[in-house]
Amino acid sequence: MKKLLPWMLAISGLGMDAASNSVLERAARGIEQHRKGEAVLGFRWPDGRPAAGPAVEVRQTAHEFRFGNVFRPRHYTNALYRERFKELFNFISLLEFNWGQYEPEEGRPRLAGRMDFINGWCRENGFTRLYGHMLVWTPQRQDQSGSLLPAWLFNYEPGERTAQLRRRIEREVRDYREVDMVWDVVNEAIHCRVWGAWDKPGWVDEPLPEVVPYVNNALARAHAANPNARLLSNDYRVIPRGHYRERYVDLIRRLQQAGAPLHAVGIQAHEPDRGAYWFSPEEIWEACEVFGTQTGLPIYFTEFWYTSDPGRALTGPYRQGNWSPERQAEAIEEFYRIAFGHPAVEAIIYFGLADADPPGYPNVCLLDEQYRPKPAWERLRRLIHEEWSTRLRVATDAGGTVRFRGFHGQYEARVREAGRSWRFTFDLKRGQPGRHEFALGNPETAPVR
Repeated sequence: MKKLLPWMLAISGLGMDAASNSVLERAARGIEQHRKGEAVLGFRWPDGRPAAGPAVEVRQTAHEFRFGNVFRPRHYTNALYRERFKELFNFISLLEFNWGQYEPEEGRPRLAGRMDFINGWCRENGFTRLYGHMLVWTPQRQDQSGSLLPAWLFNYEPGERTAQLRRRIEREVRDYREVDMVWDVVNEAIHCRVWGAWDKPGWVDEPLPEVVPYVNNALARAHAANPNARLLSNDYRVIPRGHYRERYVDLIRRLQQAGAPLHAVGIQAHEPDRGAYWFSPEEIWEACEVFGTQTGLPIYFTEFWYTSDPGRALTGPYRQGNWSPERQAEAIEEFYRIAFGHPAVEAIIYFGLADADPPGYPNVCLLDEQYRPKPAWERLRRLIHEEWSTRLRVATDAGGTVRFRGFHGQYEARVREAGRSWRFTFDLKRGQPGRHEFALGNPETAPVR
């Protein structure tokens, strides 16, 4: 067996086998290779001479990778929720776009409150990237709360319902065209009946030749409303091998062959067993290969959680015993390391912030009912803000240059010399040159480029 990396020693007592270690080591190499880039910062005096010798402090201020969690309308004014969210995440999954929740009264979509939240608190706190969940979902006509599809829709004849759906998709995507929004256009298409098949059970394996045009049409409507919007389909129970993974892969390939404007693959990572199934490293990596590498599309893990409930047994072949807050932390850290280490993954959305306000399933969140951190919260904080964050202090060389390898994202550089200081900002982006030139003019000046 290969020598374990330092972070692996902390979890090696769980009895992970050689194959799992191999995946974890591959992910660790992937983090170094794909999540970091070479940066070269050049500093010069106003007369063009290299600024040799000044002290430079480089600090990463934001990640390019999308570490997300959820916001519902009731959270917009929850000060504690908002403050906790800011401590860990940089990507907002904006929930309750379900048609029944978004437009419970015909002609009165809940646009104003969301735009106030986006243009207010979100922008003021640097949250400019969002995920819209969801535009189309058809497991039921309506549930008791009317949250899935609005009751008023069924006052119309079937053909007009379809026309209303088309207008609904176009309106929402158009209304948010100034927002950097990734849209979940069709949710759970491989599990639910196609639109309009109301005589069928809500959860049914529809023939894919019927599913493809239904999803393709929805994607095309969204794309026409905003050609710059990023669109995905989203589904669950597709990480382990089996029937649903095969169906989802087949759907994506058929959509690609049909030329559908599909820009990413959404994967819900809480099934089987509502967060009690501990995915093995091999299952996670293989799913990333199948849905990412082989399709050429980026992956968004859109709904991920593990339970912390000691009363629930671990399921799946990978681990045995019962869950606990500590085991939840171990499983979450393992998942994030593997997903972050695979180059196809662009986002992980943990689906639940605090057990005071869970996403329908108890004990799956990262904070307890008093908003206090569980062990999983501390693990993620160390990963995102310490291990996967770049900071350094160094002096410029004789050519006025600082070189380093850092995680992709946004940075601040502070230069100090003889009681003076300058502040610059720059980006280190995946696939883009990492060289930046700065002139040390007036203190606290802006970058040349």
